[in-house]
Amino acid sequence: MMKKYKHHIAAIILTLLPFGCSSLMTSLQQYKIVDQLVENEKFEDAAQTFQQSKEEFFDTKDRVLYWIDLGLLQHYARMDSQAIINLQAADFAIEELYTQSISKGVASMLLNDNALDYSGEDYENIYINVFKSLSYYRENNTEEALVEIRRLLEKFVTMEQKYDAEISALQNFDEIKTDVEKIDIAFYSSALSHYISMILFYNDFAFDDARISKEKLYQSFDMQKELFNFPKPNFDSLIKNNGKPKLSFLTFLGRSPIKYEYVFSVDTYKDLVTISTFENGRWQSYSSISWYGIQGGLHAKFAVPKMQKRGSIVSKVEVYVNNVYKTDLVKLESLEDIAFETFKRKEGIIYLKSLARTITKAIANEELNKELDKQTGGGDWGDLTRLISGALINATENADLRITHYFPAYAYAGNFDIAPGNYNIKLIYKDSYNRTIATDTFDNYQVANNKKIDLIETYLLK
Repeated sequence: MMKKYKHHIAAIILTLLPFGCSSLMTSLQQYKIVDQLVENEKFEDAAQTFQQSKEEFFDTKDRVLYWIDLGLLQHYARMDSQAIINLQAADFAIEELYTQSISKGVASMLLNDNALDYSGEDYENIYINVFKSLSYYRENNTEEALVEIRRLLEKFVTMEQKYDAEISALQNFDEIKTDVEKIDIAFYSSALSHYISMILFYNDFAFDDARISKEKLYQSFDMQKELFNFPKPNFDSLIKNNGKPKLSFLTFLGRSPIKYEYVFSVDTYKDLVTISTFENGRWQSYSSISWYGIQGGLHAKFAVPKMQKRGSIVSKVEVYVNNVYKTDLVKLESLEDIAFETFKRKEGIIYLKSLARTITKAIANEELNKELDKQTGGGDWGDLTRLISGALINATENADLRITHYFPAYAYAGNFDIAPGNYNIKLIYKDSYNRTIATDTFDNYQVANNKKIDLIETYLLK
């Protein structure tokens, strides 16, 4: 009897195979050894180890992810020319993929996101330019460093246009039988980028431009209070042209968010879809959506990515000069909060796409099973084919957990005037109990008599 109906089961598998082949699991194995090296601040070894993982773990569709993480590790290792090359490659690829996504329209709506080229989160797209700018600064290329900041500012407009195009595509997608809500976000100005441009302009003797950057930095705090919900710093003295050289500090702490899988269960009724989620050991009602034309009796599951903060164990950074306390650095920007804020838009789009894709596959599966019921008489065989095909649908709905792993969580900054000469400079990182976690030392640091701002950049990615 099993042989008689084996071809019916095969028909179900072959029908669902296009969905399954394109639905890949996100691999995280390649980060384990690299994470340990980053934890121990062995950034050059981390970059080399990560580079060696490319062939095994990164397909062409993951090239943006690979280039960004490699470029960041190389930046931390002060391998600036290589960092610029890889971050630039990622930047160009993101722009290319955006252009392609517009031309493809809704063609990729029914593909699991794991099967698509990873085009980066919005915050990744923005902060690529920050780290390129800092690498150019360390190579004494102020002009290109400023180009990167300008490119970053232009991206806020591009991101808005991209989101509008994606919303329009969803609204015109026949398989989505519900209203598509547009989500506004609160991030449109980066204090971190203005801090960098302020220094670059000042060192280029463009003092009025430096002042404008400072004012824009302050406006980032005043106009985006949800994201900049910590004390506004005062950098008036940094660009006060008093004929003295200045030391400024930019410290990156912690690690940016990662993603985890969040599973939903779908049940349909006439013109209505109900959605549940598994929490606290049981399924709970999540929402219901009017879905015009849907029939009752379908059941399926789908998964979407959610972000999880990693933060930092550091709560204070103290600066000492010749073993004398000088200042605390102040929080300048929370990259992790901005990651969460900008992800709101994509999260809504992913949710609707995943729901529509799951319902479409469930409808196609039910139609196939009804046809098989006619041939087999249904009964136990009908239950078996539904069980198999339902399991296949669920297996193809894996959340896309791809995200870069080596952006920091926070940026801290500070500054003071200092006379020309040689100094021993120390940064001490402390936790919330005032315990020392780590130190960075710069012995015999030369402060030149050039009346410019000397930027010292440090990292503690824990």
